[in-house]
Amino acid sequence: MRVSDPSNFYTGLVAELYEPLASGISDSDRFIRFVVEHGEPALEICCGTGLPLLDLLEAGLDVEGVDSSKDMLDICAAKASKRGLSVTLHRAMMQDFKMLRRFRSVYIANGSITLLPSDSDLKQTLKTIIECLDPKGIVLFDLDVPNANELRRLVGKFKETEYDGCRIRVGITQVDWSEKDSELITKLRYERVSPLGQVESVDRDWFRKVWSVDRFCELLVDSGFHLVEVERLNSGIVQVKTGVGH
Repeated sequence: MRVSDPSNFYTGLVAELYEPLASGISDSDRFIRFVVEHGEPALEICCGTGLPLLDLLEAGLDVEGVDSSKDMLDICAAKASKRGLSVTLHRAMMQDFKMLRRFRSVYIANGSITLLPSDSDLKQTLKTIIECLDPKGIVLFDLDVPNANELRRLVGKFKETEYDGCRIRVGITQVDWSEKDSELITKLRYERVSPLGQVESVDRDWFRKVWSVDRFCELLVDSGFHLVEVERLNSGIVQVKTGVGH
């Protein structure tokens, strides 16, 4: 299996429908508590359309966002403007972003770390994070460990809702799993149907690297982090908190 830059996935119709179809994926209060506990400024990596970033800004926190998708960042900026929020956004891949200041709290929400294609990309991302992390800073990773067999049971089933006067939906059409490489490609179809019945649709391959919790933690430690807390949440996400200071 091979994969392209995630910024090529989160474009056009996918970017427009992502958040309306992703209701419930983000617990903003959890990230607000994280930043309040560990300090500001904060950085959200893979901030996308601003979920949960904009809720943190609205709570009065000093937080910036970075993402590789121009379309997602444009939506985030537009949403911030509508809410009367001033947002600082950076367009860059998580492997090689550069920041002008150091952050006390850094987080990657909603399992987005699994968009990285390899161990080496993860190590490069961790190195990049360390370069912008305050010596006493803490990093929170939301680790998702998807199961190919469970996903295959969802093939042909669509999640659907109404948005902006249109019917929108997303569903899995195929699941490809490489045991040898621990790589998962889920083929997704996004659709938007206008009130007049006009259909827009796009098919995309959603790549994820699947790390076990033990392997992910091993790579963190190898990269100079120490584990602060590992907790499995009710959503199935494994929340991993790490630091570099002692």
